[in-house]
Amino acid sequence: MRKYEVLKAVVILQAVCMVVLSVVVVIRVWPGHDRQLDNQQPTNVGSGEETAEPSKPGQTPTNQSDGSRVIAKVGKENITLADLEGELHSQYGAAVLRMLMVHKAIDLEAAASELSILAEEQSRELDKMIEGYDSEERFFEVMQEQLGMSREQVLEDLHYRLLLEKIVVRSIHVSDEEVERYITDHPEEFDEKMQLHLQWIITETMKEANSVMGLLSDGEDFAEMAHSYSIDSFTADTGGDLGLIDKDDPFYNREMMETASRLRVAEIAGPIKVDGGYAVIRLIERQMTTNMSGGRLQDTVRKQLALERADSLTKIEDKLLEKYDAVKTE
Repeated sequence: MRKYEVLKAVVILQAVCMVVLSVVVVIRVWPGHDRQLDNQQPTNVGSGEETAEPSKPGQTPTNQSDGSRVIAKVGKENITLADLEGELHSQYGAAVLRMLMVHKAIDLEAAASELSILAEEQSRELDKMIEGYDSEERFFEVMQEQLGMSREQVLEDLHYRLLLEKIVVRSIHVSDEEVERYITDHPEEFDEKMQLHLQWIITETMKEANSVMGLLSDGEDFAEMAHSYSIDSFTADTGGDLGLIDKDDPFYNREMMETASRLRVAEIAGPIKVDGGYAVIRLIERQMTTNMSGGRLQDTVRKQLALERADSLTKIEDKLLEKYDAVKTE
């Protein structure tokens, strides 16, 4: 599987899990006591208490609990909100509870250690996430459209990740000599690089690729052609968009990348023989990465080396929960 596909699959899986867990919290993790209303007996006449007014046809009774509200029907069978809550709690309740407890523990540790995330730090990390998208607005649009994550959810997740990383690396010493040695031994990681933002359409045969080239020459839209004709199911639905790729990325066909590097913006080329078929490509934009230097480079490498030496984030979370006496009360 190509590197782009692996990374995107991991991001989507993580984000979908976050969305599902958020839904659990919004609806209600545990069914409430309101359901007891369903079992109450009618009030006796003359007791001094008023009986509830009968509901009109098609109207939800005023004393009906939220839990018993019908939210879906299959044939003659009803699915209530309580059914949904119970299933979500059964499958995701423990994970949601842990997430909330971990966030509280991170907040407490950050306050005790006087740690915070500066706007500049969050902005730099967000810039890394946005690489490959046309703009910040487009990035958040994709997160909402494809993953169901709002801007606020993305930024909150980023905030807690950066805080946890700060908590992790503060106790791990990385010397200046180690940092300099790493920079010297891995210059390719910090050199300026050309990045190409590409779309592609993959066909099984050269004949099909040539037909696609003909249709594109006649003015057909590339994204629509990718959606209709590309056999790469992973990118077809997004118009064949591959995002930003390093010119020398070893996970992509060398001939294709060399050809792409010579294209003008919006120019199309193909067919090119690649793994799995024949590619027709289009250059969307060309960028050059910015070299890091000075203190920013030192800090980035120091953090990277410290995280490599640290325990897993799960173990760090467990230690924080233990430190702050986190317990489940139910």
